[in-house]
Amino acid sequence: MSGGTELPRPRLAQGTLLLASMLTIMAGATISPALPAIQREFATAPNAGVLVGLVLTMHGLFIAVGSPIIGALADRYGRRWLLLVSTVVYALAGGSGFVLDSLLAILASRAVLGLAVAGVMVTVTALITDYYDENRRDTILGRQGAFMSIGGVVLLPLAGMLADIGWRVPFLVYTVAVALLPAMVFALPEPNRREPTGDRPMSLDDLRQTLAVFPLRTLGLIAALGLVGQIIFYMIPVQIPFYLETQAGASGTVIGAALAASTGAGGVASLLYGRIRRSLSMIGIVALTFGFMSIGYTAIGVSRTVPSVVVGLAIAGAGSGFLLTNLNAWIAAVTPESVRGRALSALTSAFFLGQFLSPLVVQPVSDSLGLGTTFVGVGLLLAGGATVFAFVSVSVTPPPKSEPAVQQQVDDRTAD
Repeated sequence: MSGGTELPRPRLAQGTLLLASMLTIMAGATISPALPAIQREFATAPNAGVLVGLVLTMHGLFIAVGSPIIGALADRYGRRWLLLVSTVVYALAGGSGFVLDSLLAILASRAVLGLAVAGVMVTVTALITDYYDENRRDTILGRQGAFMSIGGVVLLPLAGMLADIGWRVPFLVYTVAVALLPAMVFALPEPNRREPTGDRPMSLDDLRQTLAVFPLRTLGLIAALGLVGQIIFYMIPVQIPFYLETQAGASGTVIGAALAASTGAGGVASLLYGRIRRSLSMIGIVALTFGFMSIGYTAIGVSRTVPSVVVGLAIAGAGSGFLLTNLNAWIAAVTPESVRGRALSALTSAFFLGQFLSPLVVQPVSDSLGLGTTFVGVGLLLAGGATVFAFVSVSVTPPPKSEPAVQQQVDDRTAD
């Protein structure tokens, strides 16, 4: 354990944290197969094409906006109460789409959902990094990524079948979040952190000390990778439903199953993260991520049948499965507990801002070039990124876990 926190029910606590992590992918996956039906329902609304895309990604903007505030609250006043409140709001805001009749009202509910997702994502990841030491943490973070992907594997086919019943029905899935509340109450204690600050206001000296322990350049790189990675990755849930419908006349059920191939492959990759991390640096895993995504996106772009698109989705999903897990572990490795919630919230903001920006960035390009060409072009850009990070990993960046040993050798030589 990290920080001296004893878990009264360790297995239940881990299971609760992993199941709560699934709520984050549910935010988008639940309604992705229903997007074509939603667009048909609101076809006469002004700018319906863009607005329907935002139904899937609007929550991302408010996750990005709300995460820094939530991270500061979590560091200052505690994680547990914030997780409980966020879970309740998640169920109410997400499920409200079942009864709302206006596209704008649905977008507003998605904004509130985004704030709730930010609360869940920041607090769950912070609790994992608080409860477990570094070696155990990498394994649990890998399982977290796997459970998020497993959620997609289960939910996307289910959401597709529900979307075939009616476009409103998938919104009811969000209400299952309330089932986790009893386990959260009984299994997740507030961590015993070393530097609680909730009993006093932050002074100017506090602010200076906070900035002093923030590795700003590293966090800036991590946030940039999260932002760009999600702009690219979210091409799949936003664009693939329309791509499969136009290319093969796919139903909601088929679309959901195809998207599940991507998240399923991501889950397998996340489970392997702990083992791969023992052999590669974090920058090396970034290169691996971009390499898999490059192959997958290129395959999607040249495919004309559902099975071949599914193959590309699986390869791309394997790459994306490493992305969030690796970046979360990287932040946990370079930040102290006292500011970790805020550091994780910065990544959460970048991650979901990328989701929100994805249709705004990609849609004009795909309208001009076509979706197939756009996927191929992005695949080539990813190949370039993979090459650059592979070169950096091999040439100048040792694995982070080797740094203490290297420093000890330097100290020993100095002592001699």
